[in-house]
Amino acid sequence: MTLRGMGLWLALAGAAHAGAPVHAQREGVLGTSFEMQVAGGGPRAARAVEAALDEIARLERQLSTWRADSALSAYNDGALAAERLPADVAEVLARCERWRGETQGAFSCRLGALAAQWRQADADDRLPERLPLRRQARALAALSVPARGRLDPALGLRFDVDGIAKGYILDRALARARRAAPAATGIRIDIGGDAVYWGRPDEGADWRVDVADPKRPLDNRPGIARLRLHSQAIAASGHHSRGYDIGRRHLSHILDPQEGWPVAYAPAATVVAPDAATADALATALTVMPIRDGLALVDRIDGAAALIVSDAGIPFASARWPALLALPADGGEPGADAPQVLVEYEIPAVEATRYRQPYLALWVEDEAGRPVRQLHVLGDRARWLGELPRWWRHYGRNDPAGALGIARPTRAPGRYTLAWDGRDDRGAPMPAGRYVLRVEAAREHGGHEDLALSFALGGATEPRQDQGRREIGRVVLRYDKT
Repeated sequence: MTLRGMGLWLALAGAAHAGAPVHAQREGVLGTSFEMQVAGGGPRAARAVEAALDEIARLERQLSTWRADSALSAYNDGALAAERLPADVAEVLARCERWRGETQGAFSCRLGALAAQWRQADADDRLPERLPLRRQARALAALSVPARGRLDPALGLRFDVDGIAKGYILDRALARARRAAPAATGIRIDIGGDAVYWGRPDEGADWRVDVADPKRPLDNRPGIARLRLHSQAIAASGHHSRGYDIGRRHLSHILDPQEGWPVAYAPAATVVAPDAATADALATALTVMPIRDGLALVDRIDGAAALIVSDAGIPFASARWPALLALPADGGEPGADAPQVLVEYEIPAVEATRYRQPYLALWVEDEAGRPVRQLHVLGDRARWLGELPRWWRHYGRNDPAGALGIARPTRAPGRYTLAWDGRDDRGAPMPAGRYVLRVEAAREHGGHEDLALSFALGGATEPRQDQGRREIGRVVLRYDKT
């Protein structure tokens, strides 16, 4: 993180009106752009901007690994004991270790020395050896960090808190701004696209936030979603805008904490949470974790929601994400009165000498055959997922890593139930109309089968069913308003 002083621009929009919001913009804050809006702050609104910037600068002096004189750098160098760390540095390091445990090691602040090696490799245009990095990464993960005393530089442990520090700083900057302008009714602070929102921009209004497409993060392209936020934070993490260019290869700046190597074919993530530090840490972790595990983690955390986009651009929404979507102004939520679609499917028992549980996929298409929503994939080996050619063409062919990220182990014969809430893969509600449920199964030493069941979303509520010949049993589609 670097803070380079470049002039502050304040626009007192409609300054003649006492209630007009204050907008501020500055470049070079934590090495990127800073934007802030204060609504209803009265004459102290401008003071809130200065307070936020002062807090950001104060915390940068403590937490930056790019400054040799920061408290964190002194701790990494073994020059400052743990018990003498500033309270904010100690708190950020404690959160780092908690998130490392919560994510089973997918999030880690212990990678400072490894990141330095990758920056040197980038400068030298030469890939490092993979095995020594893996050994070093796993040795760092196994270290016990002393609660008191100094770090031993010989152990190679250097903390890099970039995966959570910006969020922590945003939270503290917002708190300082609110104290400086107690009459404010809404505050937005955005640093490089990660932001915290408090209150409301106008009376009765929510903050409207566009989510950029991580595959095409251009300022003049429409986002992939628009959200309604109120006293929440948002953070994004991905692999396309930053990284190391070595030879002809572009490698992500995000390292796998177990391997010490840049994550390949990994997803991007946008996270909304009650505070920016949580959103920041989650966004980083989700780019390392398998997609299904990342979604499960987000769903366990109160108030958190996420949209994960695979390397091939396929979106996966967490359970709370749809509730954040800003719907069209012309009529609420399409299909709001439509019942939930329940899908009962059967994996039949097959008498065979060499029986293997089948690989199976269920998804929804529109009438033109375009994929709408991926419901379920059973089979966690990429080698055999390709045996589901129709599903593979839509979801797996260009993104085998993403396919494995959502696939689950195969299941034994029996009857199972899924639900479709009428939304697409991004969490947006689909209009009433005709859709097709696709079920595809393939079995080693067995056969392949593909079943299509047409049904209506909205209107009709009579059950629909079909029966496979051998690899797929009975499939029943029901409507359930409860």
